[in-house]
Amino acid sequence: MNEQIMDQARTAYRSGDFAGAVHMFTAAKDPGEILGEADHLRGNALMRLGRFREAAQAYGEALKDTSYGKVGALLTNQGKAYAAAGDLARARESFSEATKDASYKTPYKAQVGLGDVLMRLGNPTEAGVAFRQAAIDGTNPAPAAALASLGACFIALGRADDAVESYRTASDFAGSADDPRALAAGLGEAYAAAGKHADAVDAFKRATADSLYQLTPEQQQAYSLAQDAVAAQRSMAPTAAGAALDPLDPLGQLGAFIPDPSDTGFFTLTESEMIQQDRQEQKVRRRRRHTGLKVFLVILLLILLALGGAGFAYTRGFGIPSQQEVLTNLFNAVTDGTDTDPYLATGLTEDAKGVISSTIPEGATPQIQGMDQSMTQSTATVSVELSRGGTQTYEVAFVRQGLGWAVSNVTIDFGDAAAGTSTGADAATGAPADPAADASTDAGSAGTEGEAAVADADSAAETSN
Repeated sequence: MNEQIMDQARTAYRSGDFAGAVHMFTAAKDPGEILGEADHLRGNALMRLGRFREAAQAYGEALKDTSYGKVGALLTNQGKAYAAAGDLARARESFSEATKDASYKTPYKAQVGLGDVLMRLGNPTEAGVAFRQAAIDGTNPAPAAALASLGACFIALGRADDAVESYRTASDFAGSADDPRALAAGLGEAYAAAGKHADAVDAFKRATADSLYQLTPEQQQAYSLAQDAVAAQRSMAPTAAGAALDPLDPLGQLGAFIPDPSDTGFFTLTESEMIQQDRQEQKVRRRRRHTGLKVFLVILLLILLALGGAGFAYTRGFGIPSQQEVLTNLFNAVTDGTDTDPYLATGLTEDAKGVISSTIPEGATPQIQGMDQSMTQSTATVSVELSRGGTQTYEVAFVRQGLGWAVSNVTIDFGDAAAGTSTGADAATGAPADPAADASTDAGSAGTEGEAAVADADSAAETSN
């Protein structure tokens, strides 16, 4: 291996020059040499370039290096490359083999990929098994997506009630990276399939309330059918047996009949008598309804619900400001050269604060992709869009500070593809980052169906793998 060319290839890869990286990773190998890291990163670069079949071959070359390891991660990446290229049979084979690697630290990624391929092959039963395994995998930081996919499998199998439960559970586990509108739309489709048309209409309304989410053709059809069913049920609502109809209000929408002219007592009362009678009737109605007590109980219930909701949100890791707001403000402060102390944990030393500030690139935009939350501590996987193009993955630790959050550590996540070299900058120790271990960068950002299959391929080489 030519170490100099290999370093140049890593640098080109990190800077987003994927075409140059592909060329240099190839040149870094001696003729006939097997070098897992070079082929792994070359495959990632080829995925970024949309050259999916070549990427699958590169991952296959990396698998020949038995000393390199990462079998599960490489097979998962290969499966996503084949799926993006439309070779579903080979994609299924690669994903299936990846699930058999006992050393693979994030098998849920292979299960999700396998489920997607099986759904495209028209096999919702086995796809549902794969999505269920991904959802219950303890290493999966965001199971909502797998649960939503499981709900789609149940709809395809005609198990509408199970689909409803899957989507409702997905909404309970939704994180910052999940779209609540998409989950609501899926729930609406499940309700419609279960014949619960009113619930379906409510769910679809939540999904489209801000006009940002566009329903799929299937969801739009289910929405229209649910609306028609609800309208038909209201128009066909029968009147009470034997009840007379008011000719001026045949649907009974006014709530009371106009007095019958035969009721002579009504027309013979004087104005003062009518006012006095009305007052007496109002007093009787108030005593019967206990209006004051009901209002007090409703207000008390609302207060208790609000307090309970706030306490639940606090224990689940929510805060004001949130982790995303604190992270965005910290990155902006580094870019603007302003004080970063308001966004950092109060217990950090000045050296540790300096290490965190130096780890953050200027002009970058952070976005939390996954979150492991608790009441007092949170750890986030953050995708950072660099000002000169390209992305970098960070791991950011937060601690509770008052009702909100503060950053306690920022680590650059280069993964473990470079033969176990250390990576990142630890704010607690001030250890500098080692840029030689960048194999954690995912191969996934290709867009479309192929791109959706690729979306996680980058992260397959992360340390978590």
